[in-house]
Amino acid sequence: MFEIDNIDELYALQKGLMEIRFNATDVDWAVKGSPFLSRVHERLVETIIAHHEEIGESRKAQGWRDWRRFEARAMERPAVRDYLAEMWDELPTPEVKREAVVDQMRPFVFSDENVTEMIAEIETEWRKRSAR
Repeated sequence: MFEIDNIDELYALQKGLMEIRFNATDVDWAVKGSPFLSRVHERLVETIIAHHEEIGESRKAQGWRDWRRFEARAMERPAVRDYLAEMWDELPTPEVKREAVVDQMRPFVFSDENVTEMIAEIETEWRKRSAR
């Protein structure tokens, strides 16, 4: 299997995934919304946190844990909302919609309440767009 053992390479990959998943506008929807990519991203951040813990950098590890809190994500929240609002009516069931929201919220840590709130925001945005 593929292995990265350099923290700077992990940081570079993390930054690239953040750009593709939350900042870039001209990204294939299947890449941006990939549940596989979201799980890889989640594992990557967990690996960065574990690395800092292993070498005794508990403050850096805690900084990453704090960074992961979805409530604190001002930039990514609207990116998730806007991306999913574009395809909301193509997702056939409430379960599929919820799963898509969870996939898009990774690598962040969130509660069921956060997911429910995000679904409400997406539905509001979708309704606005549909009314145009």
